[in-house]
Amino acid sequence: MFLDEAKINIKAGDGGNGMVSFFNLKAKRRKIASGGSGGRGGDLIIRANSSQSTLYNFKKKVHFKAQNGGSGLANNRNGKDGDNLIIEVPVGTVVKESDGKVVADLNQEGKEVLMAQGGIGGRGNASFTSQARRFPGFAEYGEKVQDRWIKLELRLLADVGLVGFPNAGKSTIISRITAAKPKIADYPFTTLVPNLGVVSAGDSSFVIADIPGLIEGAHKGTGLGDKFLRHIMRTSVIVFVLDLARVIYQQSSLEQDLLTLKEELELYSPMLAKKGHIVVVNKIDLVADFSTGDDITKELRKHTQQPILFISAVTGQGLDQLVRILDKTVQEQRKAPVMEEEKKQEYKVYNIYNTGAASDRIEIEKIGTEYLVKNSELERMVQMTDLENEEGLNYLRHRLQKKHIGDKLKQLGVETGATVIIGKLVFELKD
Repeated sequence: MFLDEAKINIKAGDGGNGMVSFFNLKAKRRKIASGGSGGRGGDLIIRANSSQSTLYNFKKKVHFKAQNGGSGLANNRNGKDGDNLIIEVPVGTVVKESDGKVVADLNQEGKEVLMAQGGIGGRGNASFTSQARRFPGFAEYGEKVQDRWIKLELRLLADVGLVGFPNAGKSTIISRITAAKPKIADYPFTTLVPNLGVVSAGDSSFVIADIPGLIEGAHKGTGLGDKFLRHIMRTSVIVFVLDLARVIYQQSSLEQDLLTLKEELELYSPMLAKKGHIVVVNKIDLVADFSTGDDITKELRKHTQQPILFISAVTGQGLDQLVRILDKTVQEQRKAPVMEEEKKQEYKVYNIYNTGAASDRIEIEKIGTEYLVKNSELERMVQMTDLENEEGLNYLRHRLQKKHIGDKLKQLGVETGATVIIGKLVFELKD
């Protein structure tokens, strides 16, 4: 089944815990700290794969988690790093945060984005040995990584997009000029999913997409709404398919239909209005004495200077000319420079969840008489500390003092004697 949008929950692997262990040297009657460090958690990566054609698999499974790092072992043996988890999606998938912010556009085979970075492993007690600390009896916990929800949105990769009202004959056109076999029937909204087909034109070829029928208000979600409008965002040529039957049965005029279709596309995205287009008047076989269509051409010329063709998808009349013009237009568009507006759509792929990055920015939230400190690096330091271990707690206090956290908090307005909270650590700020 075709599915072009999905919401999934992702989580990188947690870091493994460090170990407290000692190796006893009986001959010298002393012990040596030998606890190994935990392994790093696996990363979560999303990668474009051309063998995928739908997001339907994400309807069955929505939770994805990379492997945790292994815990440290005795005799200075470190835990194993967790395996990365690679989620494969169709080429053309746009990855978004839950708030709609675009993270990456995976529009090429093999293109990938690191969505969640694995937690770092906790250090074993062997890592804390020093002149002042000869027998450390503490280790760190592995970093815990938060899960989060993201959105996947598939946008078909097609050169040509057929756009028109329901039952305009788009599916019949694509079935006649490609090997695609879409469902065809004489009632509105026959096409419930986009259909793709490859058109061969001499030595070249191009991909054409049949977009489910639009109606007035589609950009706001009316009817099939904007659910499928996204699929023409990547097309280089738009074909407005007008239904001559709507004129014959006095349902509308071709001029009004063209204006409505163009308006819906522009309201959805101003960039669509600037794309090259062709106007096709379908079902001329319904008029027994149809000749040149000069009157219709004159009427439509008020709103477009692009080619206007008259065809019958049922009989095949005019389809050869349509294919030739489309092929010529597509080849020209492929050579044309990319518009600035389209460059903005080429979202940069970047590491969205870099948990290892330190941050100097500290935010303070006052809750009653207490001050809640928000800083990813400080929160991670506290989370990885065994707060019930006195040695570990003293080491954390030493690290905070080296970073001059007390002075920074006072500069932010925290008064001496106030209660400060960092993660699970609660302490009183002193001089």
